[in-house]
Amino acid sequence: MRMRLGSGSQGLRAALIAIAFLGSVAVIAVENPILGLDLRGGVMLLLEAHPEDWEKLPIADRRRAIEEAVRIIRLRVDQSGLTETIVTQAGENRIWVEIPCPAPPKPCTRPEEVRDLIERRGFLEFRKVLRVEPYVEGEPPRTNPFEEAVYYPDSPEGPVYLIVEATPLLTGDKILNARAEAGTFQSGSPFVVVLTFTEEGARQFAELLRTGKLKGGEVPGDGRGDQMAIILDGRVQSAPTIDKTLVDAARLQGWRAIRDTTQITGLATNEEATRLAIVLRSGNLPVRLRTILEESIGPSLGQDSIRKGIFASALAGALVLLFMVFYYRLAGLIADLTLALNLLMLIAAMMLLDATWTLPGIAGLILTIGMGVDSNVLIFERVREELRSGKTVRAAIDFGYERALLTIVDAHVTTLITALILFTFGTGPIKGFATTLSIGIFINLFTALVGTRLAFDFLKERQPRRLSI
Repeated sequence: MRMRLGSGSQGLRAALIAIAFLGSVAVIAVENPILGLDLRGGVMLLLEAHPEDWEKLPIADRRRAIEEAVRIIRLRVDQSGLTETIVTQAGENRIWVEIPCPAPPKPCTRPEEVRDLIERRGFLEFRKVLRVEPYVEGEPPRTNPFEEAVYYPDSPEGPVYLIVEATPLLTGDKILNARAEAGTFQSGSPFVVVLTFTEEGARQFAELLRTGKLKGGEVPGDGRGDQMAIILDGRVQSAPTIDKTLVDAARLQGWRAIRDTTQITGLATNEEATRLAIVLRSGNLPVRLRTILEESIGPSLGQDSIRKGIFASALAGALVLLFMVFYYRLAGLIADLTLALNLLMLIAAMMLLDATWTLPGIAGLILTIGMGVDSNVLIFERVREELRSGKTVRAAIDFGYERALLTIVDAHVTTLITALILFTFGTGPIKGFATTLSIGIFINLFTALVGTRLAFDFLKERQPRRLSI
């Protein structure tokens, strides 16, 4: 006994089609589509680990380093308030970053601001200043192996060299938190970043003050207080003088009294202070990163892409619908109805899964139209062959579906494998194309084998002598 494809319950198929249609309409009415960067506008960056740092890393540590860099970058962009960002690893030593434009009326993020936020390594050091040397262009001061000269262009006295100890007093891993605040009259800076040490870091700082490693002077400064240079990625951010009240607090009240007393000054805007605070909170990158590809898409260009994408989809759909009705007549009209259900379900599924629509994703939508037609063409041609061989309409429909099933499944499975490969190894827009294509494959199978078959089952009940195909 041979089992045929049409032996299932018509009531069950009708219920599935009704649920699919009503559910799709409800989802589209309630949900809003998530537009990708190429449709919405924004910034795309391809970052690469600096070759010098990458070569120095042991091979066994490279994978962990790039994964840590992805984590830190994602943390930085999230804390900056940039939503719906994509940060993924792209190859062995590269990172792909997409930052869409925020919803109006907020302006799009500028590429230079994104680079400044992401590329900063965030390596923070606190070093004791031994002496100050005047700046002479082309003639850095001489130092011994236990010293290091760092250029300080923003010194109140003008550009100078700070001669600091080669060994840091503290590093950024002892920072628990950093927050941007408006500066005070005493700080002499429009905006500052207030640092909060970890317990271990605060204890070490207090020990330096108690033991005299760092000496304090009388407020507002009598010239005898030590300076401590705060250096971020090799650049001096500020060089505050240790005052006597800080030393007294460390000796009398302990580490808790000085946990929130360190400030980074010299920040002109709130945005600059906020970015620096985010970098310090997120931790330092394990390797330096450099931008090797940068693309910026404006919102108006994104809207133009949406219009063209909708036009292309509508044109492709209209041509396919007309061809099917012209070539297959009533059967073509049935295929057109299932194809409309196909597109409705695909759009709803993308919204329900919070999938991001991209320009290649729209291309995947158009390709899905073609695949939906392809499934129906295979079925219709098989039915035609059975009719030519002299079978009745009922038998031709049953045998046509049965013999086309294997070919349809095979074509969809091979396409699905390709889509999964694109999704696994692709980045950015390629993933959007693969996502749309993958979802469309399953919906195609459903509409071709359930939707079209249901319509033909209703035709079979009329006992037709001819079939308009």
